[in-house]
Amino acid sequence: MLNQNVLYNNKKYILLYEYTSGFCEIKEVDSADYYKIELVHKSELKFHPTNSFNL
Repeated sequence: MLNQNVLYNNKKYILLYEYTSGFCEIKEVDSADYYKIELVHKSELKFHPTNSFNL
């Protein structure tokens, strides 16, 4: 699922794209750098079941 909220290194990110290899492009939610995209493996991400950080 794209545009899903995930946690990576205890920070809030948005999942932008997932490759068939298992790698994902993510962007930090509160980042001042609009163009900073990180490539990480899906196994390093924590997915929130409700897709919300406001709980």
